[in-house]
Amino acid sequence: MATTLSGDEPTAEQVPSWAELLDEHRSRTRAHIAEVGMALIAERGMSGVSMSLLAQRAGISRATLYHYFRDLEQVMLGWLELQVASFAKELTTRASAIPDPTLRLREIISTLVTYFSSLEHRMGIENMGGEALSPKAARAVAAQVLPITHLIASAIQEGQGAGSFRGDADPLIHADLILGLMGAIRPHLVSGRYNSAEASRAIAELVLGGVRNPNEEP
Repeated sequence: MATTLSGDEPTAEQVPSWAELLDEHRSRTRAHIAEVGMALIAERGMSGVSMSLLAQRAGISRATLYHYFRDLEQVMLGWLELQVASFAKELTTRASAIPDPTLRLREIISTLVTYFSSLEHRMGIENMGGEALSPKAARAVAAQVLPITHLIASAIQEGQGAGSFRGDADPLIHADLILGLMGAIRPHLVSGRYNSAEASRAIAELVLGGVRNPNEEP
């Protein structure tokens, strides 16, 4: 008797290929190494962590470790890449659900402040800030933030197109200024002087006051 396949069974196109399974395994391994590495750096400082110790703590061989990262600086950058990619995805989802550009910019600022006050961000910034990154690594860090910069700039551009924001405001410069404000207010968030809501309101009022079209009703 011939065997029939039920409609719930995956088709050949739905079954992951060997290459896809291998890529997924590599991605999980890379993420695991980066997470373990940053935890070690937070615990001991960069000078107190060796690649041998990282391999041991991650439960992999040194050869496997060097296949993914050549040094601790690359581990830190790998961790940052994962953090920024995850955050940028969340930020894009939140922002895309808000059609009004002014409200979208407020939501972006609020989400950024929440992230900048988070333990994950603070751990990365404090560890990276305490180490002298190479010029190449510093450029790589800056490149990781570009998707967020462009998302902010896009909201400003749409606000200009709708007539809500001044047409002479440079979206990219203002996006960089917003990110700069996040860094400036971070110590106040860490110290408890401001909570996230207060910081979001302060930055939003400052930014919107600068870009809002004076002919538009607030």
